[in-house]
Amino acid sequence: MQLTGHRCIGTCLTATVDKPIEDRIRLWSVLSDWEGATIPAADEDVFIEAGWNMFLDIPVTPELKLIQINGRLTFKNDMDIELKAKHIFVRAGELIIGSETEPYEKNGLITLYGAKNEKHIVYDNAIEAGNKLIANVGLVTMYGKKRTGQFTRLTKTVTKGDTTI
Repeated sequence: MQLTGHRCIGTCLTATVDKPIEDRIRLWSVLSDWEGATIPAADEDVFIEAGWNMFLDIPVTPELKLIQINGRLTFKNDMDIELKAKHIFVRAGELIIGSETEPYEKNGLITLYGAKNEKHIVYDNAIEAGNKLIANVGLVTMYGKKRTGQFTRLTKTVTKGDTTI
């Protein structure tokens, strides 16, 4: 199978601006907190701009095409949230789900959509990726519920067809 996409001459990425994170909190659900005063809709590209301090405060996003994070996107800590996208690119920003002092105690879910035969992502002329992915060159932090019960760690490889571990 051959992937389809596009080839860039030079870089496919536009330059980012380095801005400090703003003090005010933007809410995903508030029209005026978005450029153009429209909340992202299904199959759209979403840009969390440099310097923005955006909180995801809706229970389920529509299925978005791309989320590019150049500022800060934080899951609101007091609700269950599902973030749906084909491609999440934490570029020059931060994706935050909980913190060490305030772990995310609700149910958080990131669902990635896509198919092998869809166009793949090209970051620049030399770096290509598939689709249905989270790419991170910024900062991703996730702190959740404390583990309860006992867990086992496998120390040897298990392959398909094995009947014992």
